[in-house]
Amino acid sequence: MRARDIMTTPTFALTPAATLEEAAKVMTSHGFTAMPVVDAGGRLLGLLSEVDILRVPAPAGDPDTGVLLDGGPRTAGSVMRTSGLAVPADADVAELARRMADAGVRSAPVVEGGHVVGMITFQDVLRASAHR
Repeated sequence: MRARDIMTTPTFALTPAATLEEAAKVMTSHGFTAMPVVDAGGRLLGLLSEVDILRVPAPAGDPDTGVLLDGGPRTAGSVMRTSGLAVPADADVAELARRMADAGVRSAPVVEGGHVVGMITFQDVLRASAHR
């Protein structure tokens, strides 16, 4: 089984200029744990996860101990991860699941020719395993 066989589509993506508040709203409204960050042509630049957003410290002097969302010009492009993210569409799912587990990554963008064509998550892998 290949990544393209079980990936989730269509894929929602963020631009590097998207604010973290915008990203959090999209993620929570769709139940995403991570989203790809792409350029204007749809090429993968990075990945923004819930953890990336929650790790951003609250602005100095902010009395809230809540999360960062009141902060200044924080963007997806400023906190996204950029290495080891892309998964080829023809990647073997069993090997991919092992790599994701070893790296502690719950989801990854699936790419063809540098363009994001889907996302694969542990849920996708579990769903495929349960329906064999």
